Amino acid sequence: MSNALGSTLIASADAQQLLRDVPGLAARLARADHRRDDFLALDDWLLAQHGIPAEAEAALLAATRGSPAAQHGWLKLDALSLVITRDRLVALPQQPEDAADAAQLITDVLAHLPALGALHAPADDAGFALLDLAAPAGARFQPVWRVAGRPLDAHLPDGPRGADWRRWLTEAQMLLHVHPLNEAREARGLRPLNALWLSGGAPSAPPPRAAGVHLIGAHPLRCALPLADVTVAQTLVWLHQPGQPVPAPVSARLNASRLDLRVLETSGSQHYRLLPWHRLRVWRKPPAGSP
Repeated sequence: MSNALGSTLIASADAQQLLRDVPGLAARLARADHRRDDFLALDDWLLAQHGIPAEAEAALLAATRGSPAAQHGWLKLDALSLVITRDRLVALPQQPEDAADAAQLITDVLAHLPALGALHAPADDAGFALLDLAAPAGARFQPVWRVAGRPLDAHLPDGPRGADWRRWLTEAQMLLHVHPLNEAREARGLRPLNALWLSGGAPSAPPPRAAGVHLIGAHPLRCALPLADVTVAQTLVWLHQPGQPVPAPVSARLNASRLDLRVLETSGSQHYRLLPWHRLRVWRKPPAGSP
């Protein structure tokens, strides 16, 4: 399938900025068929396309790093920022520049908590750690990407030992609150990474299947999935960062006569389908105020 006919998926935290960064896109999308869907995290989409259950993400990352299948399960540990929005605690994800601080905080905090298994310390550029559990978790964990930007309570660990894991997260939060590195971050005007998050739980992951996906942008799953070359990819995925230039392969697809575009944003996902004859919809204009 050629790039002009393939589908495109853009993950963007700011859809309005995306329209500003891609000249002419707002006018093209105004003429397209449009459907709004529920929120879909990019990680959920990537794992599903390659046949990996969400609970096996940690095991997949461990296998990528040469670690064997775990006897009781693999957990992934991430550092997040908790903020109060109205009357709720909301988790905000790490930013790429937070990775080194997150790695340090995870290592320091786990040294002061009861050992749960063998810790595979994170690399500074990864921002997460992997834990080979010494005993069954006895709980279900929500992946970090479903939590980001959403109320925390609905996503906490549940199951027979869910309460134990919730207490563990609370203890970790107390240690992070007084950690000197977080105090230094706040002094520099940065959000503190004041909470840990646990996800995964499966002891192993199935081999990922090829799905014809090419990924443009930095992502933890990049090295774990069999991504396609851009010249033959059926689906082109772009991780949009505000203000960045549009990659040439993305620009080619967005300006083709046929467009199959899905935009993933925190408020939901937008699906656009543009066919050649849609150019006749001259009465359709971008909303007032659009870039």
